[in-house]
Formats: sequence, C-alpha cells, structure tokens
Amino acid sequence: MNFLKELANLTDGTVVLASTERVSRHMKLQAALLQAVGGKKAWFAKGQIMTITTWIESAWLALMPDEQPLFPVQELATVKSVIDQSGLLPANMISSTNAARRVGLAYSLAYKYHVAMDVDRFRFKEEFEAFYQWKAQIDAVCAAKQVVFRAHLPALLLKAIQRGEVAVPGRIVIVGMIQLNPAEQAVFDALQMAGCDVTMISPEGAKASPRLVRSQNSASEMLEIAQWVGTHLKPFVETPHAAPSLAIVVPDIRSIKGPLLDALSLHTSPGSLLPAGLDGEVRAPWDISSGATLGSRPMIRAAMDILCLTPDKADPETFSRVLRSRWIAGHQGESSKRALMDVWFRDNMGLNMGGKDFLRAIAAYKGEAVPDFRKRFGGLLEKLMNGEVNRYPSEWADHFTEALTDIGWPGQSALDSANFQTLNAWGEALSLFRTLDAQLGTVQYDRALAWLREVVETRQFQPRISHLAPVSILGYEDAIGLSFDALWVVGASNTVLPGRAEPSPFIPTDLQIDAGIVEASSEGMLAYGQSVVAALLSVSSDVTVSCASHNEKGAAIGASELFGSWPEPAPAMETKGDFLDELMGQLDRDVFDTEHVPPVSELELTDIKGGVRIFKDYAESPFFSFVRNRLRTDVFPEPIVGLDPRIQGTMIHLVLEKFWKEVRTSKALKAFTQDELFSVVEGYVHAASEQLLYKLVWRYGMKLIKLEQRRVVTLTIEWLELEKARELEFEVLGFEERHDIFVGDVPLTISIDRRERIFLDAEQRVSRVVVHDYKTGQEMRINSLNASSLTEPQLPIYATKIDSKLADAIDGIALAQVNQKSLGYHTRSNFSASLVSGRRPRDEDVDSEDKWELQKDAWNNRLDAMSAGFVAGNASLDLRGKAFPMGYEYIAPIAR
Repeated sequence: MNFLKELANLTDGTVVLASTERVSRHMKLQAALLQAVGGKKAWFAKGQIMTITTWIESAWLALMPDEQPLFPVQELATVKSVIDQSGLLPANMISSTNAARRVGLAYSLAYKYHVAMDVDRFRFKEEFEAFYQWKAQIDAVCAAKQVVFRAHLPALLLKAIQRGEVAVPGRIVIVGMIQLNPAEQAVFDALQMAGCDVTMISPEGAKASPRLVRSQNSASEMLEIAQWVGTHLKPFVETPHAAPSLAIVVPDIRSIKGPLLDALSLHTSPGSLLPAGLDGEVRAPWDISSGATLGSRPMIRAAMDILCLTPDKADPETFSRVLRSRWIAGHQGESSKRALMDVWFRDNMGLNMGGKDFLRAIAAYKGEAVPDFRKRFGGLLEKLMNGEVNRYPSEWADHFTEALTDIGWPGQSALDSANFQTLNAWGEALSLFRTLDAQLGTVQYDRALAWLREVVETRQFQPRISHLAPVSILGYEDAIGLSFDALWVVGASNTVLPGRAEPSPFIPTDLQIDAGIVEASSEGMLAYGQSVVAALLSVSSDVTVSCASHNEKGAAIGASELFGSWPEPAPAMETKGDFLDELMGQLDRDVFDTEHVPPVSELELTDIKGGVRIFKDYAESPFFSFVRNRLRTDVFPEPIVGLDPRIQGTMIHLVLEKFWKEVRTSKALKAFTQDELFSVVEGYVHAASEQLLYKLVWRYGMKLIKLEQRRVVTLTIEWLELEKARELEFEVLGFEERHDIFVGDVPLTISIDRRERIFLDAEQRVSRVVVHDYKTGQEMRINSLNASSLTEPQLPIYATKIDSKLADAIDGIALAQVNQKSLGYHTRSNFSASLVSGRRPRDEDVDSEDKWELQKDAWNNRLDAMSAGFVAGNASLDLRGKAFPMGYEYIAPIAR
C-alpha cells in the first residue's frame, strides 16, 4: 500500500487517521524518519497522526460541549445500573456484569450502524423486547445526566459539521481501515462536502504470493518461526540497526504469546533468558504490540492481591502470594523467614480464614518471627475494620492508595523502566476509577474492589521498550496499514479466517445484516476474512503463512483456504536450539561415574531425626530413607481441605489417654451406663479440646470444631463399646511412654501409645503385657507387619527393642484400628491372636510362646538388617518399572 508519499508531504492542515493505536504509532515513526531524511528540522510540528476514534472525540471536545463523554468503564456501569433496576433480568441470573457488557455492545452497534429501532421488529422475543426498553432507558439516563457514550460522538460531530461549527482540516488521510462503520462514514462524507480532501488508502495493494507452511503441531510451528527469525537476523548481529523489519502476526496474542516467546528466546535470542541489565530491561529483538492488560503485570497482580485480603475474607493462595511477594516492603530482609512461614501455613491451613485469622496465626507461629510483615499486615486490616462501610469510588481510591503505601507496595527496590511505566499506568487506572462516583454512588468495599478490578483487567497495557527491535509481534488487524520487509502469519486456521458469525442476541439478526454488521452473518465474516487476507498479503512482498495440523490435545486443525492450497504437513521438528543440540550430541550416555553414598558417620548418627520413619522409608526403598532422613528432603506441603487428619488423630489419642488415666481397668469401663459413658467421654473431649482444638479457632472456626467434637465423641464411644466386648479383663499401665532406644546403631526416641496388662484367669494371678498402637487413618494391610514384607516397623520395634527398659517383658502387640470405616484389633502375642471374642483361629496366627519368639527373632533380624544397610550407606532404588509410591513422587527428579 502506498502511504509513504502522504507521510512525506505532511502539512499543518493534514490529519492522518489510523485504524489502531499500533498503526498510529508506526505512522508517527515513519513520518519522523521521512521528514528527517528530507532535511526538515521542524518535522514534528507538521500534521497530526492519531486513530479515527481519538480524532472524532478530540474534534467534538474542541467544541466545548455541555455533555460529558463517558469512559468505557463508566459506560458499563451505566448500562449495568439500568438493567439491574429494570426488573427485566431473569430471576436466576447470578451476575449481571457480563450481560451488561453484551447489552452495552448492542447499544453501541445500534448507533454505529444506524440500526432501525422499529418496535414491531423487537416483539415476541424476550431478549429483543428487553433491549428495546433498555436502550430507551439508557438514552433517558444520558439525557438527564448530560453524558454521552462514545458511540454517540460520530452523530453529534456530524450535526456540528453540518451546522458549520467544526474547524474542517484541509486534508484527511485514512490508513489501515478495511471499512468504516456507517456513523464514521457519514462524518467523513460531511467533511468532504465541507471542502476537506478525504483520502482513504486501501489496505489492499500488490499482493505477495505466500509460502504456506503446514506444521505438525503448534510447537513445531513456533520452532519454524524462531528459525525463520534467526535466519533473517543472524547476518546483522554486528549491525543490528541495519536488520530487516520483520513482523509476526497472530490471531490472539494472549494465547500464543507464551509458547512463541519461549521458542524465540531459546532459538533466536538465548541472551533474553539471562537476568536483565543495569537498566532492568531485557534487550530482546522483538516488540509485542499489545494483548496484555494492566492487571496481568506482576506488580499490579500483587496490589490486587493485597487489596483482596480483608478482616473476614482472605483466600489462602492469595495470602500466600502476598506473604512471599517481593512487591512488599521488608521482603529483602525477611524473604527467607516469610517463605518458611508460608510452608508452615500450607501445612496448617484452615477453612474460611479471614485476615484476622491469618494475623492470629502469625502470632501462633513458632518459627522465626516476621515483625515487619506482621506490623504492616495488621495496619492494613485495622484500616478496613475502622473504615466507613460505604464510600464513593474516589474515596475508596484514596483508601487503596493509603493501604498499599502503608504495607510497602511496590517494594523498596528501584523500579526499572517497564515497572515505572506500570506504576504510572496504575495511577491512571485509579484516576479512571475515581470517575465512577456518579455511576456507582457510595458502595461497600467488595463492590469497589470489583470495579477497580474491572478497570485494570480491561485496560490494555504493554510497556514501551527503549531499544530498537526489528521483530514486531502483533495481531492481524494491527498489521493492516503497516509495511515490513518480511511477514509471518501464524495460526491461519479455518476457524480464524474466516471467523465464525456472532450476532448480538439483543438485536434481530436480519436487522443487523441489513445494517451491515459483519459479525451478524457467515457471509459477512467470509467477506471480512477475504479482506483481511488481502490486506495481510499486501503488508510485505515476503509473506509466510503457517497453520498447525493438530493442537496440543491432538485434535485436527483445518487450514484457511483463503490463502490457497496447502501442502502436506512437514515432519515434526526436533531441536532445542543450536547450542543445546550440540551439547546433547556430544554426550555419551553410556559413560558415567557410579555415585556411592558414604556410610553414616558417628557424628551424623547423633543428629539423625527421622525416628521410626527411617525404617518405614527403608522398607519402601533404601533410596527413600537416604533422601528423606539423611538429605532431609520433603514434599512441599499442600493445603488440606477440612480438618487435618493429624489433628483428628491427635484428638483421639488425647481423649483415650485422658479416659484411661482415670478409668484404668476394663471392670470400671463396664460399670458405666450408656448415659454415664456419654457424659464422661464428652467431658474428656472438652478437656482435650482445651489442650488442642480451641487453640486452633483461628484455623477452623467454632462451627467446624464443634462438628469435630461430636465426631470424636461418637467414635470414642464406639471404640469403648468394642473394648467392653473384649474376652479378657485388663488394666492400663501407661500412656505415651517415651523411650530412647537403639535399632542396631541407629538411635531412636519412641513413644508407646498405650501399655496394658491382660489377665488370663479370673483371680488375675496370671497376666501378660501388651503394647498398643492407635491407627486413626485408613485401614492398614495386616501383612505389612510380616517380617518378610515389613513396611510398618513401629510395633515390631516396640516388641523387640524396649524390653530392657521395662520391668515386665512385652508379651504381645496390638494394632488398634480406630476409625469410622474400620474398628478392630490385630494382635500377635504369646497367648492369643485375638483380644475380642468371636474370631475364628487361623494357621498363620501368632498366638503361642514358640510362634511369638519366632516372630520376634524374624523382626529382630529384619530390623537389624535395615539398620545396617542404612548406616552403611545403602541407597539402592529398584521400582521394577513401577511409578513412585504415593507420597514419594516429589523425589523422582533426583532419582534419574
């Protein structure tokens, strides 16, 4: 397309109008270069270059009108207010905001395309009838408040031109527009009649014959683009200012930006993966035109996260991000402490926590304190608790600014260029938010924050780069009207060009088609798609068009036939970039050094902290025991939904401990009536709650704690009823008895849940001592206690390693399964294999002196072998082709 001549001959009376801000910016740069080459030192004072919508708005505002133009967010608020108060919305609608967006779009279309608002054409369909009334109500609101939508401006400017009130420019050049809407066309027709020379440069020029590339998948497509860029730029590494101008145009920058930049970084500019330079800018050879919003910037996401934390509501993930954020003051001095606190929070998270609960939790944390964060976070919550309930948006804007300043946002580090621009854009967004006073009135905090989010999430923002970037990444429409040395059109599928028809649901489709709205029909979208293709092929004489044959899920993608006949898909590309490919090609994977784990030294033995877990892990695999107990790696905690099973188990242990400390014997247990037993257990549950649950109100709240208390009471009574049914009388001797022992050379500190004496005769002269271990989790496999397949070594350790610590020898072990799904005992002893009557004996039972001694010998041998292997440095790993067991998956990367 030939627009350079117009740019070279700009005069004071010339106005150049572009389709988008990206085209406008490119035009300004081209004009500057052309004027400078022509020797004109005052070129910057010649002519005006802007978008069509900007010029229409500025021309109308120059008339000093009485009406105030609304910003887009003000338009949305106006429409939402009208439809919310109209009584025409469905009763089951959850949120009217999205509906307001679509109603606002239909309202704008009606003005831009002069849609005939014949009441008879809007009858007999609920959406049409509602929109007809909404349009009239919005018009009435605008007239009453003397405000106008941007869709009103062309018609208002047209009337002013016809009245002779507008200073008509001498010449207008329109660049990059495929078509004007009727309202805009009427304005320029009127200007032409008033003596203005209006020239609309067709975006369709000499069309290039495109090279069509059919990639196997999107990853291969990105690789081919990266290699194409590299081929064009490599000759100009030493002279970057002489590099050709390249453009990569995409249908949706947001969806393609990530994989495209990954490929470009790895294959074209590996230096962009390194930390930024002194000015904070990564000097990559590409420039992204748009596609991102202000809300997507890390600094702004941090600000919105901070403002989301209120005294009564605080999403755990949001709080976690705020706690670790580098955009809060004090991060440099407390970063490691805050990270450790975050790990603790993830391991101790409750339900429905608010900011006040998190503040109490910080006080309950036993690790290193974070005084700076605690003070700042407490001040943030105090402002919300002491603030007014309802405020105007402008007042909330002051509060947001003050709250962010007090908590130390945006941090204490100097801002680089991109973040400095972001901070300025945040200030502009707050200024825009302040303008909502008239539309919203006084609102509560949550609603004010929702509208602020609307502002930042819809405001397009991309920081300007300060260096020359020969590669431009932009959308299809943004490229129309520009000129490049080479162009690559990405993702040219048949669902993008032509796009699908999406008529407004609030205006009859035939009226939309008659008005010329292209989105209303497939025919309109086809014609528009053909125009877009013709315009793109005119952007450069060297055009490549690509389309993947399959998406990332393996579904087939059809290529757009508007570009011509496509070749067969090329073979999938297998490359990680020249640098890595060369390294990988030189690596001989058959040659490696065997790594040996050193034995456990005497000094290390004194610091081993794994406890019984050392042997449980070793039973799974010696490698797991080495990694978890010597390297001390562990899985990063994940928040638990509901009550933590460990707390539930501890509560059962506490209640049973308190009960048996008082009751002591089975005879005393059987003496309780049902009501007495319920009352006693309820009292012990309350006492245990004082010791544990009530201290966690900040984590769970009283409602959940009371539900858990009821569950513990019920489960404890069910368990005690089972104990009443035991065949032999017994006496509880001890609870939570701690012992320091050795298993081989490995020192352990263990705690026995319960030790009891069982009487074998009515006179209670003959007795046996049995140790219990309560299991409140899922049902355990009984063969996990067998010496040959030992994966639960706790009870075997009790049975074989603590005899010398006790006055009485241990005659047996009892695994007490205490949960709703499974109540019962598994027993191995020198006198019986069942504590509850009614169980039929089996051949494999351990129920005699001989069997018990054989069982202890087998356990002893197995435990001593585990200890010797652990101390010797055995870290073998043999999964036999299976996946890592549940709970050990996180170790997989270091086992390669």
